Amino acid sequence: MSLLRPARRRLAQVLAFAAVCAPSTLLATTSAEAAVAVPRAAVALPAAIEAMPSYQPQTFCDPVDKPGPVALGRLLTATYRDTTVVDISRPCASDTSEHYDGRALDWGAYYKNPTQVKEVQAVFAWLFAKDATGNPNAMLRRLGIMYIIWNKQIWGSWSQKWEPYSCSGVTACHQDHVHFSFDWAGAEKKTSFWTGKVSGFVAAPAYTYTSTKFAQIAKVSARSASVTTPFQVKAGDSYRMTVTGTYRYGSATTQRADAECSTSDGKTWKALAPGDVSSMTGRLDLWVERHRYWAAAPSTGGGCSATKHSYTRTLSFPTTGPLHFFVNDTTRTDDSGTLTVTIQRV
Repeated sequence: MSLLRPARRRLAQVLAFAAVCAPSTLLATTSAEAAVAVPRAAVALPAAIEAMPSYQPQTFCDPVDKPGPVALGRLLTATYRDTTVVDISRPCASDTSEHYDGRALDWGAYYKNPTQVKEVQAVFAWLFAKDATGNPNAMLRRLGIMYIIWNKQIWGSWSQKWEPYSCSGVTACHQDHVHFSFDWAGAEKKTSFWTGKVSGFVAAPAYTYTSTKFAQIAKVSARSASVTTPFQVKAGDSYRMTVTGTYRYGSATTQRADAECSTSDGKTWKALAPGDVSSMTGRLDLWVERHRYWAAAPSTGGGCSATKHSYTRTLSFPTTGPLHFFVNDTTRTDDSGTLTVTIQRV
C-alpha cells in the first residue's frame, strides 16, 4: 500500500489494543537461553548497516518463493533441527499477505514445546541485539524483516515494539509457527547478511502477469478518478476479467450501480444509466482502458446481473503495461463503494 500501514487486515489487527507487557514466553531471557546456538552469516558483515525496513505490503499475486525467505528458512532449520519451514508462498486470496508474493516465511515452532520456545527466544535476541557499533535490531535490519508474529504478539518496524495481535486458534495466533515478512531487498536476498554489502531501498519489481495458474485482484473505488494496477499485463496475451460488487452513485441509498447496470429506485436495474440517452457513453459503467461493455454472468435480462452483480469479458491489449480502471461518473464526490475485478490469464 502506499504506506497504508495498519489499514490492511493483518496490520489492522494490531490497532485495537491497550499497551501490555510481552508475555514471558515471548521475550524472557534466561541463562539457559544464552547457551542456545544462533544462526551465523556466511559472509563478513560490514560496519555500515541497512536502515530499518519500511513496510512494503503485498500488492500483486506472485506465489513463488523468493530467495531471501528460502535462505533464512534453511538457515533456521539447519541451526535448530527440531524445527521446520511450514510455508513461504501460498495461493492468493482477497486479503493482504506477503505469502501471496513469496515474501513471508512461516518457521515451525510450538509455543508449548520448551526447547522450541528457547530457540525462538534465542532467534529474537539475535535479531534485536545491537551490533558492535551499537546499531539496534542489527540482524533484523541486515535481513530486511518488516514484521514478526509469534504467540499472539506482533513486532513491526513501524513501532519497533511488541504489541498484542488479535486472533483465534493456535495457527491463526501463530502459536505453532513464527511469521517473518520481508521487504523487497530482504526477499530478493540483496541485504548485507547475504552479500556483505549494505542494500539501499528496493522497490517492488515491475511485475508482468503471464501465469495461468493464479489470478490478480484489483479493487476499484467509485470515488477514484483512476485505479492503476500494481502489475502489468503482457501485450497480445488474453485475460478474462470478472467484476463483482455494487457502488452508490448518488446521495440516495437506492442509487446503485455495478459494472454494467444501475438502478435509481433500488429495484429495477437497467443497462442505460438514469438520464443517459445512449449506451455508447457507458455512464456509470466500469471502464478498463477504452473498454466498457461487460457480459452479465449470470444474466437476469436486459444485459444486467441484478442478483449476483457479476460480469465478465476477455480482453487483450496492444502494449505491455499496467491496467487503468475507472467508474464513469463525473460527479463521483458523493459516490461510495468498491468493485472487485478478478483478472485471470487465459
